[in-house]
Amino acid sequence: MEEVACNLCGKTDSSPLYAFRDRAHKVPGEFVLRRCEHCSLIYLSPRPSQETMKAFYPAEYAPFRPAIQDERHALMRWMRTRKLARRRRLIERYSGQKQGSLLDVGCATGLFLNEMAQGGWEIAGVEPTPSAVDYACDRFALEVFRGTLTEAPFQPGSFDVVTFWDVLEHTFSPADDLFRAAHLLRPGGLLVINVPHWDSLARRLFGRHWIGLDPPRHLYVFSRETLTALLAKAGFSTVDWVCSVSGYFAFVISMEQWLQTISPRLSSFAGRVFNMPGMRLPFEPWFTLVNRLGKGATISVFARKVKSA
Repeated sequence: MEEVACNLCGKTDSSPLYAFRDRAHKVPGEFVLRRCEHCSLIYLSPRPSQETMKAFYPAEYAPFRPAIQDERHALMRWMRTRKLARRRRLIERYSGQKQGSLLDVGCATGLFLNEMAQGGWEIAGVEPTPSAVDYACDRFALEVFRGTLTEAPFQPGSFDVVTFWDVLEHTFSPADDLFRAAHLLRPGGLLVINVPHWDSLARRLFGRHWIGLDPPRHLYVFSRETLTALLAKAGFSTVDWVCSVSGYFAFVISMEQWLQTISPRLSSFAGRVFNMPGMRLPFEPWFTLVNRLGKGATISVFARKVKSA
């Protein structure tokens, strides 16, 4: 375990918000989520070191998803296909390019990279988990560097687009990774970050049980203000904020975690019911409305490398 200072302003004065244990995989340890007294960045301290953190990412970790073609349920294959296609369209829209060079940081099993490669993009990935890297390389024949972004041997100005899909909150130093991303982007290049949304309706509803906190895997929680400040320090100008991902499953997991404190049996029953194939469809209009109001469970920021930076 290690104590850390604020990654945005470098100060150590902070106020505790919540104390947690690992709810998803039950690995021992207690972790405290804090808010910086100076800049309001929310971060975990104490937290596992980079070496001990590996224990909190077992092979069954949910984001390590198999290929869509291997999905058992047709409805789930359709939904996952739509999600990846939506991300590709967002990249094309905000980059102004139908093809180019793209680096996906924390690419997991390579699903998004494969989607972009199928669209004609030159792609590369970075992923620290060996099993996920092996799957991406073997299943999709992708180029993935095993390690962290700061270790990756890419040349300056190599990419038109760099993406962090649900990754920046996992990094040990978001500031360092954003500086590195700016170094790897061409002038005017596009940076895309998707993170749990601190200002979401789900966070306000579930509080400490909100899945967006997910300690200790999520080392940081960003508001628009703190993420904008981190981007500006790294040489980026924000272009837009978009809630584009359905918050249904984040809602269900948060609900399960809340119910767990009341009745484990009720939590298990609710999880089985709400995770049944097709159950989310009647609720989608509501989550679409929440996204349009800018209160979705996750939020994407699109930013450009400032040419003079």
